[in-house]
Amino acid sequence: MKKNLIKIFDFLDTAGNLKKTIRYKSAHKMPKESVADHTWRLALMSFVIAEELELKINITKAMEIALVHDLAEAITDDIDALLIYNKKFSLEKKQKMEDEAMKKIKSILPIKIGNKIIKLWREYVDQSSSEAKYVYALDKIEALTYLSETGYKSYGGNNHTGLIATYADKAVADFKELKPVLRILKDKIKKEYKKGKFEWKKEYDKI
Repeated sequence: MKKNLIKIFDFLDTAGNLKKTIRYKSAHKMPKESVADHTWRLALMSFVIAEELELKINITKAMEIALVHDLAEAITDDIDALLIYNKKFSLEKKQKMEDEAMKKIKSILPIKIGNKIIKLWREYVDQSSSEAKYVYALDKIEALTYLSETGYKSYGGNNHTGLIATYADKAVADFKELKPVLRILKDKIKKEYKKGKFEWKKEYDKI
């Protein structure tokens, strides 16, 4: 037991890197948050939204997936969506880096919990369960929540408004129960577009 607890604390030391792993680094006007900040709110959202919508999913499992979904970034750093959107970084390279990082993380942990964490993370990546689809959609919605808080001045002008307005659309299409939640966030983002005099296209209203 002692040996395994020591391994767990080695893992927690690595996971602690998420507290200083900054998101949105390529968006220069964006107030920065850590991956740990994002993960905490995503886990909280996973719980409270499932309860409110009375979703027929395993809420504990959803929260576990939320907690591990970005663990690889404790090693890889955050590679934000803007870099991939602008084709400055390939999605394939990002996925390969994260696969290697999770292998390293698994090697730190005791076998049983290491296998469970890898299974949960792989489930999220592969979108192979209702809980994974739910958390993936909420992950996009959490990003929109942050963008609605930071406001239009951080959006970088009209260059990226298409990305922001449609960021959660595909993920929510795969978990339709979250459409009312996305509608609320779209309405908030739309108000910010109007403040910044950004174009809001009709198709952005579609969910």
